[in-house]
Amino acid sequence: MKYIYKTFLITLLVLTFVIFPQHYEPERTLFDPNSIPLKPIEEVILNKMSIEQKVGQLFIFGFDGTTLNTKTQEFFQDTHLGGVLLLSKNINNEKQLIQLTTQIQQTLPIPLFISIDQEGNPVARIEWNETLTKPQSSITTPQQAFNLALSRGEILKGLGINMNLAPVVEYITNTHSFLYDRVYRGNQEEILQKSISSINGYTQAEIIPVPKHYPGHSNTSPDSHYNLPVVNIDRNQWDTYIEPFSKILEQTEVNALMVGHIKYPNIDSKPSTISNEIINKRLIETFNYEGIVISDDMEMDAIENIDEYSILAKQALLAGNDILIYSKYRNNHPDLQKDVYNYIVGEVNDGNIDLNILNDKVLRILKVKIDYNILEPDITLEKLRKT
Repeated sequence: MKYIYKTFLITLLVLTFVIFPQHYEPERTLFDPNSIPLKPIEEVILNKMSIEQKVGQLFIFGFDGTTLNTKTQEFFQDTHLGGVLLLSKNINNEKQLIQLTTQIQQTLPIPLFISIDQEGNPVARIEWNETLTKPQSSITTPQQAFNLALSRGEILKGLGINMNLAPVVEYITNTHSFLYDRVYRGNQEEILQKSISSINGYTQAEIIPVPKHYPGHSNTSPDSHYNLPVVNIDRNQWDTYIEPFSKILEQTEVNALMVGHIKYPNIDSKPSTISNEIINKRLIETFNYEGIVISDDMEMDAIENIDEYSILAKQALLAGNDILIYSKYRNNHPDLQKDVYNYIVGEVNDGNIDLNILNDKVLRILKVKIDYNILEPDITLEKLRKT
């Protein structure tokens, strides 16, 4: 009897599932990977970094020599350096340069920006052929600008360089301007289209283009290597004045800009590189700009006498710069790079620079390194675990 009853119950249960099929989903657990949004990879990397490593990402330093000696390698490691700037003094020939850039990238767990000013003559650190030296002023069409940037970018990439501090996109018509030989010729629209094409060419070659010098020099600006340019436009003229940059932001996906040392007294009493009004408000907020902001060389005479170098570095970072350049091009201050780095680390540790501000800057930097295949996340994470 018990056997018949048990058989009846089993048969009834089977019929229930056949006649009334049920759809069951597996129960989600707290650790179900499908229910947890993945963090962006740059955030995963950031969380493995120390404050010292994060601060190092905020700097591009110049250095001496055509090879990395032990002292320079140790300095890069001590400052957890985020990038280097190559000058003519670092370059002899193709073989030597490839060896140098390879050596640089073997020094730290997080790959570096290896940057150069390769605008074309008169500013060309590598002078081996016309592709590398052809001046912006000689470019006649947007297509030519694109082709040159693509070809030049491919050469730079083959040399281990990943960032070009170019093109110069300002509208300069005064033949006596220090920038005249460095800019494109034509009316404003023609210059804009050449600039956009150049940016696109470098990007296609996987070289980070850095248009410069936001917000722009005027026709009468002195050379900011030696003097601080002053541009007396008013607030009503601002939108028109910055069009070379605003239109580039609207018409390209550029993710790096250089800020020049220029003073606009009717906009802010501070030079643009340390101006919250000009960088944070009028660039980043107005255009919802999510790329990185790079200062012009912080060793230039234009801002040297405004305040102490370390104070200027803090002001520049808080104003909206993500990366500060110290080129060491004159060697007047042999310990400047280390002093500035140590000062910023101290300001973060003391709470005078908000950690969230630092993290946001580093996230933007890491994202650009990932987007341009400079940084391979798995390899970088493994190296960070070993530090």
